[in-house]
Amino acid sequence: MEALLAKASTLRSFLRSTSEERLASGDATLEQNLSSVTNQDVLFALDHTFIIQSHTTGVDALPRSPWSCETCISHTELVHHVIERLLARKRAINWEDANVLTLGYREVTPGAVGHRVTQSNGIICYYPNTLVAALKKPLWGSLHELMGDDLMTHLLLNYTILVQLKENPDSYMQLTGRSLRQQNRLALNSSVDSTKREVSINYVMYARCFRRDRVFTSSHVLGKAAKTGDLISRTEASRVIRSIFPNTASEKRLPKRLIHLIPTIQKMVSRFKACQVEELATKLVPVNADFRKFMADNASIKRKMAERTADAKTSSQPVIQPILRKALEDGYLSQSEDIAPSSDRKRKRREEAIELLSHASTRSSKNSPEEAVRMDKKHKKSDTSSGKERNVHEVSDLTKLQHHKEDIKKMLAFATPKKKIFRLIRRFIAEVVPKELWGSSDTKTNWKCVKMLLRKLIFSRKFVVFSLKKCAEEFQVTKVEWMNVQSKGKYCPPNERVKRLELLEDLLWWVMSFLVFPLLRNLFYITEAEGMANEIAYYQRPVWNVISTLALSDLEGGILQPSSIQTLPSDRQLATSRMRLLPKSSGVRPLMNLSTAIDQAKVSVNRSMEAVHRVLTFEVERQPKLLGASVRNIDEIYMRLKPLFRQISQCPRCAERRCLSGDNPMAYCVTVDVERCFDTIRPRKLYQMLKKALTEDEYLIRKHWVGHQVAPISSSTDSGESLPASSFFFKLERPACPSGDLLGFDELAAQSTKKNSMFVDGVLYDYLTKTKALQLLKEHLSANIVQMEGREYVQRCGIPQGSVLSTTLCNMYYAHFERRVLRKRLPEVCDPAIVPVSCCQHEELFRYTDDFMYITTDLKRARKFFEVMHEGNDEYGCFVNVTKTQANFEVKSGGKQAADASKDCISWCGMLIDPTHLQVYVNYEKLGSSLLQGSIPFNETKPAQDFFVNKVISPIRQRWHALYFDPELLSEDSIHVNLFQMLVVAAHRFTILIEMLPFVNRDMLFFHCCILRILKKMTKGIHHSLELGLESGKSRAEFGNRSSKLTYEAQKDQVWTTGLYAFQLAIEAKRDQDKGSDAGHIKPKCQWADWQKLLDAVQAEQEEFNKRAKRTQGTTALNLEWFLQDRRNMCVLKQFLQRRSA
Repeated sequence: MEALLAKASTLRSFLRSTSEERLASGDATLEQNLSSVTNQDVLFALDHTFIIQSHTTGVDALPRSPWSCETCISHTELVHHVIERLLARKRAINWEDANVLTLGYREVTPGAVGHRVTQSNGIICYYPNTLVAALKKPLWGSLHELMGDDLMTHLLLNYTILVQLKENPDSYMQLTGRSLRQQNRLALNSSVDSTKREVSINYVMYARCFRRDRVFTSSHVLGKAAKTGDLISRTEASRVIRSIFPNTASEKRLPKRLIHLIPTIQKMVSRFKACQVEELATKLVPVNADFRKFMADNASIKRKMAERTADAKTSSQPVIQPILRKALEDGYLSQSEDIAPSSDRKRKRREEAIELLSHASTRSSKNSPEEAVRMDKKHKKSDTSSGKERNVHEVSDLTKLQHHKEDIKKMLAFATPKKKIFRLIRRFIAEVVPKELWGSSDTKTNWKCVKMLLRKLIFSRKFVVFSLKKCAEEFQVTKVEWMNVQSKGKYCPPNERVKRLELLEDLLWWVMSFLVFPLLRNLFYITEAEGMANEIAYYQRPVWNVISTLALSDLEGGILQPSSIQTLPSDRQLATSRMRLLPKSSGVRPLMNLSTAIDQAKVSVNRSMEAVHRVLTFEVERQPKLLGASVRNIDEIYMRLKPLFRQISQCPRCAERRCLSGDNPMAYCVTVDVERCFDTIRPRKLYQMLKKALTEDEYLIRKHWVGHQVAPISSSTDSGESLPASSFFFKLERPACPSGDLLGFDELAAQSTKKNSMFVDGVLYDYLTKTKALQLLKEHLSANIVQMEGREYVQRCGIPQGSVLSTTLCNMYYAHFERRVLRKRLPEVCDPAIVPVSCCQHEELFRYTDDFMYITTDLKRARKFFEVMHEGNDEYGCFVNVTKTQANFEVKSGGKQAADASKDCISWCGMLIDPTHLQVYVNYEKLGSSLLQGSIPFNETKPAQDFFVNKVISPIRQRWHALYFDPELLSEDSIHVNLFQMLVVAAHRFTILIEMLPFVNRDMLFFHCCILRILKKMTKGIHHSLELGLESGKSRAEFGNRSSKLTYEAQKDQVWTTGLYAFQLAIEAKRDQDKGSDAGHIKPKCQWADWQKLLDAVQAEQEEFNKRAKRTQGTTALNLEWFLQDRRNMCVLKQFLQRRSA
């Protein structure tokens, strides 16, 4: 807020300077009015209202002379007069330049239907603007009397007014002026360089199956040019050149340097026509031999593939040719290829294809429209059967999801190696693009640059972005002969070099967009895999077609049902969404993208359900019982876990129990995970819950923006420089309320708990009736339609994953299960009629979506919870995954050992719970070094100073929460362990980022400064989270008595001492690793001497910090070697530092 208000002035200072000017003119009215103010609200407004002058041409800071401080009209009339003038200005100058006071108002036109405004015949109100109502309050009426009509009118017309909230002193509300959110958005758009060219593998990921005979379409620019003959004309070549260099598209004649390029383009088109892409791909990247053998050994899968292909080619087009061509090209329908000649092999595969086609045609002919109607009636009749039979039928259908699980798992291993793909792309570009396009024949550097760009693209990860500008800068532009306009000297003037680099950038972009990307899209399916961070896998189209066919076959037997006219509702309100398959270690996972619609003219499902989501959010906040034991974020976990641990640790009966028992833990903990929770939810039962949850007949959803400062860590407001526009971020808020409870925006902002924010009203309202909401929910739950590979499916069980409502619906569903099933057999202990007074029982039930955790001091109740959850419940479709169950006591289920008490900590939702000592740690077991490296996206188009520090700390921001550092919750050594582990992860990520940067960017002085900034950022983050955590349990006055400065300094010493030590360990490990690489003749990306230089700087910083601490506080340096001996750090030391704890 300080950076935003740097150019603003308070209302008092503005009026004071204005009064001085009026005194010079002989008018002391304003000075007298200011000195006579006694009202406390007016005094507060003068000191806490900020104004910023709008940069409008021809507008001065004060009204034009002559003007006075007299008050002649009422305040309400003045406000309406200002709105009328603002609307006229908007119509005359810029219709987008809308003052927030004009939102909801329009100028009067013939036939306009709206609410007439009193004391103004020129404007009409269509919907309420509560900012205008706030401006009409007595406070601003008093200010109007203080400054007069002219000055008040000028202030409202030409200034942005920001009001500090009395209830939340760190936050502000915009009252007048152009919307700050709109100004911020325009500033962001203007700061984006539209000419910046970048490439990423994201452009070709998830490409849907192309049923084409050729890789490149007939409309391709080179394909269209190649139709004219062997050697195209100069006119056709000019058209190709204009597509390569778009800046010349509007010019009548090509520049001279591009005219030199015409013969090369003619040659390129001829080579493109002669290049047989399919044969080249078959030769360099043949279908995996193991995959061909697998298909030959599985006749059922071959038959299923043929049937699927036949169904796709039903209507008028003959299907024999596509299936025959697929059989001959893929070559997996027969395995007897080592004895018979080529003609016999083709003939045999043709006969097998025709035989499979005949079976598919016979089966498809039986599915007549009359049969479909009859089956639909039978299905409807079966739906009216008993609920128990229907549930059993649904559960049996869900077991079909595992039918081809092992087959899919085997075929996922047939991913194409990236080396082969790079070889194919490199060979294709070399055959099509003449080398003289990159430079003279004796210049190999330019071609190496192109190959390096292709290699980086193929071997890149998801979200990695490469800069074509940086690639072009590595070219030897003087060696490119077609660019030489006048002379062929080695010297190239700076302006000429810039022009040549722009041409090379356009050329590289065209090669990527028109040659490389179409080849990758049509020959491969490119996707990431679950559990592999951002690593990319390439699957050939024949392999992926089989995987997707088997996966869809399993889904059709369980979750999905092929859609038809009979199964779809006639009055559909929601659009069709896309679905894709994500590989994982045990098969594939279907992912529904409900944020986009197949038809671009329609609104996506998530956008359509946004209003319903806000209504349900309002209801669950008003009725907490609808959420049950749900915890939606780490804040709610902390707020419920801290009182429980404190009660147990401070309870004398629990202490006596532990003394008598000896080895018993302080608490008993059980965690269970519901198996396939989204797929097993009963939609009809959930819909009945939702009907009861919506209690209002109509809801109002209003929209406003909340701005937060998100300045880069490298920027500082102390230097006097203004922060960039991108450092201020506005987030849209959509609170819902009953339609009759419209609060003023000032009241709404005062009720908000957000701090250090700027509230901007959008004056936008949506109304949603209960009937409309239930209609949308019913269609969303019972007729969710997705499309994959050109086919539409209806989800017939479970709730849609990827929906904006999925988490809320899941929480409400299992909260109902808790009330109706779990709590009937395991009642809450707060009832004195059930629990004896002499019994000491502390317990808490947590549930994050479908992950339950039950903590109690009563072993019997812990066993009872385990028993109830493992019995399952068919009515709710709730069955736990036994393999994921954890407990810190021995328990048997079905005669088998279901849980082992040997583990010290219980893992749950990224945390490690130690019920023996009531401690909480972060779980880093699944975050290995390779996974951490693969999760770091890299963008070459941005300078390192803009992203380096934020990328280091981004994955650990949530880890500096008060849950892991609260001294009232955890012991001192546990806090130190959490801090050490978090800093080790940050230090390891720091070294990974250094390795990813180009060599020219490895400035060790810069990295040393980054370490200091990281520690500074983490110190402030931990201190801020602890302040929020401690303040939440105390009143503001009680919390304010703490010595915050002393606490901050103590935390700073801890973070800096431990942080410098962790960075020292990480740099030493990386230095020793690179030294071993040198010995093994593997050239490291960063030299040993560079790591040693950085290590020396960190050690010197650590020594300086210890001396400073000893001088100011009189404390000696702590011995941190115990971190390496503590068994709690074993996982982190092994994964990130290649060490083992003693």
